[in-house]
Amino acid sequence: MPFTEKKLVEDYILEKLAEKGWKFVPAEELERDSLEEPLLIPNLIRALQKINKSAGIADDEIHKVLNELKLAPTGSEGSKKVLNFYRFGAPVKFEKEKVVKYIRLFDFENAQNNEFIATRQAYFKGRDIIRTDIVLYVNGIPLVDIECKDPTKISESWLNAFNQIKDYERIVPEFYKYAQIGVAAESIARYFPIVPWQEDVNTYEWREKGKDSIDSAIEMLSPGVLLDIIHNYL
Repeated sequence: MPFTEKKLVEDYILEKLAEKGWKFVPAEELERDSLEEPLLIPNLIRALQKINKSAGIADDEIHKVLNELKLAPTGSEGSKKVLNFYRFGAPVKFEKEKVVKYIRLFDFENAQNNEFIATRQAYFKGRDIIRTDIVLYVNGIPLVDIECKDPTKISESWLNAFNQIKDYERIVPEFYKYAQIGVAAESIARYFPIVPWQEDVNTYEWREKGKDSIDSAIEMLSPGVLLDIIHNYL
């Protein structure tokens, strides 16, 4: 699809994501504690209760999971720890039973049992304040940052969007402790892993038969495919 300006790129991506099952929530309506907190805490608590109902999870165990996430450091070791939580669950001791159980943050078996939220122009505060173009949350956890550029400007390309995300990683490391995938979109879209400690990062273009670069990236971000990537390929 041809685009004439940056806003149309954002509009188109959000429209197509909605068709894939993402719920759009304006940034000012997100259930956020503060600009410094990247997690949507109420959304995450509801998801933990829903997904781990059979484990007998209570407020004490939920508090422990939140602490595990918040206290994980930024940098490579912290990101590895968070990714292990995503894939295998957060280990929590249930005091009544005197056993350790892994509390799942996502339901990988049933994608529809998760909450998928897309927002735009959300602010986050770290060393300074950034404004992201599109953020994708799963169960209140920000997993994907999509930055868009105007394809009509010769001076701008997907590379500018890529460099912007790399700059953001340094400014708000707490946000990028959780985010796993960056997408740099202009007339094409290229995706890459979020690795703030690494300057040289390979970027890739998702390919879907019969679809252009933007539409192919949207297929990659459909709920089932994204969860599969998080669970099995990162």
